[in-house]
Amino acid sequence: MIKKGSLIEIEEVSYSANYPDVKVFIRGNCLSNCNIGEIVNIKTITGHIMSGIVSKCKFLYYNDKKNRKHSKEILLINLKK
Repeated sequence: MIKKGSLIEIEEVSYSANYPDVKVFIRGNCLSNCNIGEIVNIKTITGHIMSGIVSKCKFLYYNDKKNRKHSKEILLINLKK
């Protein structure tokens, strides 16, 4: 279970009759408790509220040692307003 306020990545699919389907991956803070595969609302770093299917939890932490930067702390600077 993913808790409210966690950094997650959602998938949004755009369907069109004239164009192929487009998948967009958006990252932000989860606004409610959820699981991978459920539809949830997130708040992006810029403050937009988006809705989509949860695809990943803690997307930045997998390469934290490789990047050698404190990416979680940098992202949370704008979210605490």
